[in-house]
Parts: sequence; structure tokens; C-alpha cells
Amino acid sequence: MSENKKIASILKDALVLCLITLVAAVLLGFVNEMTKDRIAQQKTEKKEAAYREVYPEAASIVMEDAAMAEKVLSSGELLEENGFERISIDEAGLALDASGKLLGYVMTITTKKGYGGAITMTMGYRLDGAITGIAFITLNETPGFGMRANEAEFKEQFVGKNAFELIYVKTGATAENEIDAISGATITTKAVTSAVNAGLCFSADMVVSGIGGAGNE
Repeated sequence: MSENKKIASILKDALVLCLITLVAAVLLGFVNEMTKDRIAQQKTEKKEAAYREVYPEAASIVMEDAAMAEKVLSSGELLEENGFERISIDEAGLALDASGKLLGYVMTITTKKGYGGAITMTMGYRLDGAITGIAFITLNETPGFGMRANEAEFKEQFVGKNAFELIYVKTGATAENEIDAISGATITTKAVTSAVNAGLCFSADMVVSGIGGAGNE
């Protein structure tokens, strides 16, 4: 094959490859455009279901509150001041009864201290300081160990707990502020407990600040 034919063949192959790449990119963009709304909707539905799980007695959850949104934006500083590192409050909402009266708060918390990476969870908080429940949105811990955090036996330990700070124990919880650790999953237990404590810290600050009319209840 002559030098010119070799060059022509190389250029032809490069052009074909370029066209294939272009078509693939266009198709990928089209598929992404077609599915992004559905994916976003699924994420929203999953989060709403998690909020209902952690605050079942709430008739409605209101996320659009300017004062609360400001608290979420400044929550990083609050958590850092109280020793909560690599934990964030992603959003928060008001839990209301059928008459619109404030019952407490719900929030989404992310901790980057999980054994398998970031853990994102929801938590409910009653105005009297009690936890109404926790639920997981993202949990990628070890099957049979850390993933047991998503079992009712572990999650239900938090329901009704009313303490400034929770601790986990390996010998059997006996005090109001104690949680039984998951056997063989200390890192996961510690991550979840720390995230809940961060939520307690944030919620207490919301009450003191009167968010949603807390001081008038």
C-alpha cells in the first residue's frame, strides 16, 4: 500500500471513530435528558418516604421556610463548634399536625464517617427533645455487618430517646442516652450515632431560635 493510501485509510478510520463517538455522545445526552427528571423525582419520593417514616404522626412536612433555610446554611459552623466533623445538615423541614401546629422538625444528615463511605439519613425531632425516628437514604456498609443499621432492631432504639447526646455501648444499653452497638460494625454504629447527635445539636438550636414558632408552642 502506498504512503498516500495509508494516510487516507488512517484518516478514514479516524473520521469513522469520531462520528461514532459523536453519535454516542448525542444519544447519551438524549437518554440523560429523558431520564433526569424521573431520577430526580425518585430521589424526592425516597426522601419524602424517609421523612414520613421518621415522623409518622406529622400530617404534613413543610420544607419552604426562610428562617429554617438560613439555619441549614449556617449549620456547618454550629456543628464544627460542637465537635461534629465531616457531618452536614443537608436540609430541614417543619413537621406539622392537621391544624398546622408545629410538632417538631425533620432533617437530612450526611456523615462521611461510614465504613463504606458517606451515609445519608433522615431524622425526626419532637419539640420536647425526643427523637421520633431515623431512616436511611444512602447506606453502603458491609452486608451482614454495617448494613444491619437499616434493620428495625437498630433503628428503633433511637425512637423516643431524649438526651443531649447519645453514646453506643457494647455491653447492653441500660441508660436513656445509650444505644446498643451493632456487633462487628463499630465504625457504622459510631457514624450513625454521631450523625444523630449532630441532628440533636441542630434541632436544639432550631428550638432556641424559635424556628417555625417553637417558642410559642
